[in-house]
Formats: sequence, structure tokens, C-alpha cells
Amino acid sequence: MRGGPRGGDAIDAAVSERDAVGFVAVSRGSDPTSRYLTGRDFDCDLVFVRVAGETHLRVPSTVEPPSLPVASVRVDDRPPGKAAAAVLAEHGASDGTVLAPRTVPHDAALHLESAGYDLASTPAVADARAVKDDAERDAIEAVQRAATRGVGRAAAILSAATVEEADDTDSDREGNGGDGDDGEPALSWDGAPLSTERLRRQVNATLAVEGVDSAGATTVRAGTRGGENEPVELRPGEPIVVSVGPRGPTGYRGALARTFVVDPDGGWERRAHVACDAARKVSLVEADPGDDAGFLGSELRAETAAFGFSMADEVTRDVGGGIGLAAREDPPLDGDRELVAGNVLRVRSAVTHADHGRVELTDVLVVGEDGPRLVGDAPAGLDPSRW
Repeated sequence: MRGGPRGGDAIDAAVSERDAVGFVAVSRGSDPTSRYLTGRDFDCDLVFVRVAGETHLRVPSTVEPPSLPVASVRVDDRPPGKAAAAVLAEHGASDGTVLAPRTVPHDAALHLESAGYDLASTPAVADARAVKDDAERDAIEAVQRAATRGVGRAAAILSAATVEEADDTDSDREGNGGDGDDGEPALSWDGAPLSTERLRRQVNATLAVEGVDSAGATTVRAGTRGGENEPVELRPGEPIVVSVGPRGPTGYRGALARTFVVDPDGGWERRAHVACDAARKVSLVEADPGDDAGFLGSELRAETAAFGFSMADEVTRDVGGGIGLAAREDPPLDGDRELVAGNVLRVRSAVTHADHGRVELTDVLVVGEDGPRLVGDAPAGLDPSRW
């Protein structure tokens, strides 16, 4: 895919529309916005200036300045706001309005204002990032394929797992991440108890083989037991949520969550799964270009609640939003934003109950000219053997 900067045309249009003299962004450490604007991952303070249709980058002397054919890159150890003001003045913009993201650091804003510039906030970059081009969509789809194989690894292990009575597994629990509960059947795989942590590591190993970074986003949740970092042994009959959010080599993210039940006895988790799957399908009806993003979010929640679940206590509030170089981008599925062709969304439906656990389905959806489509072909059922 194209590895160069993006957003220049959108920035130039905003500068022209606001009769501004330029645009300044300052990022500290690795930041999705700087990667979008430069096409590179900078793990340092970076000053980005767009003036007269040209891009200028300033980096500290602690790093080797890269060679970018579409930008002027120089070393400048002055505070970011002073470095940006110097670039603007050097290229004929001695005063006037300068546009910047609302996240511009306070000290940089003060230095620009003290140099005689009026600072004004612009969403130009965020808006540009919300609409993915073909190369960006290809990158997200590649990561999503890896995510599918990662979750598929969990499904394969759960499908091969056996149910062991407590006496058969108690002696092996120590050191395998088990919770040590007595008297409950547990799942065993490859000769040892199967825990949330053991399954998570297997998923991450598969993601690594696929060439993507787990990005610290892989979670395995079992029923109602265990905290976020507390491994517990997996049991038959309880919903097991496997969720991944990997990052590909170009920085773009994927998102996938599936719920599995080994040796189910029916009941709450089946009804919850039907509700989540119905909400998932709503996204294929309410995500056309021109549709309201906030309405899509409310429909996802309402469809889940329609199966008898409490909107206040059981249905998730986080039903997703834009995804790209960050796990959360524009457009949010709240408010009054209009969906446009090129939006890529993380679509999530989930139900949580204090006594039964959690059921969740998360996918990535592309808003296309001809309508929405889910990325990938990951099965959505509770039975891991169906993968």
C-alpha cells in the first residue's frame, strides 16, 4: 500500500476556506495522527507544518532525520511551538491565523500566539482520516483476515478441548493460570487445563505468525469469573468471549470478537447471542452513505434490547465507531454525523449479566458506494466446531 503522507489536500482546503496562513500539528511520541500525516512512525516529538501547499517536518537532534520526498525534514531542538513559528515565518507567513488540531499542546499554542499568530482549531485531519482510500481499506482488510485466523485458533482449541471433572485436573492446575475452584468440571487441552491466559497466548502466537501485532488488545473472558488480568480456568457451558484488535505493519487496526460455548446446555447465552447477531445484521441495513451514524448506534442498542435485555443495565453502550490507525476514530456512533462512502467502522453488540456472563460480537464494516459490507467471513455462531 501507499506509504506516504495523507491529508495534504484536506488541510490545504481548510486553510483556504478559513483564509489561514498555514496548519501546525505537534505530536509527542508515537501518534496515529503523525503517522497519517507523514507516512512514518515517529517515536519522538514531531512538528508538522503545512504552509503554501508544502509540508515541513521538524525533529529533535536525538533522531536521524528521515528522507521524505514529499516533505522538508530538518533538525530543530527549539520548543515545538517556536520551531513551527520559525517555519511559518521562513515561508512568508509572518502573522495571521494558523489552523491546528484541538489536541495541539498548550505550550506550543502559547509559543505560536506569542509569535503573533492567531490559533484556530480545525477537524480537517480527523475528517480526512475518517474516510479511507482503497489502500487504507486494503490494509484494514488484511489485518482483519489475520484477526479471523487468530480467533479461529481459539475456536480450534475450544473445539478440541475435553471436559474433565475436578479430580482429573486439580493436580495440574498450579502454574497453568487456573483459578483452583474445586468441584467444578473444567476444560482441558493438549494434556493440561485450559485457562483464559493460555488461550490468549495461543491467539497472540497465531497473530504473530500472521505478521500483525496483538497491540495488547487480545482478551479472553470466561463467564462471570476473573478480572481483566486474572486468569481463570475455562469451564463447559459458560460463554467465552475472545476479542482481538491487532495492528498491521502499516499501523492500521482490525477488530473481531466472538463468543463460544463448549458443551452448552442452552438458556441465557443462546438468547443473548440471538440478540447480538440480530443487532449485527442491523448494521447491514442502517449503514448506507448518507445515513446517520448516531441513528445506527441507537438501532444497534435497540435491536439488542428488543430481545428482553435491559438497555440501562445489560446492553453495551459502546457499539463501536470508526477504526483505522487507531482503534477509535471518527465517526462515532453517537451524535449527528453522517456516514459517507469510505468510512470503516468497528460494529459491536454485547450483553452482560451479573449471573450469566457476557456475549459479544464485534466486526469491521465498510461503508461503500453501494452500501455496507462486513469485512471477512468469520462465522458468528456459539459452536467453536463450526469454524
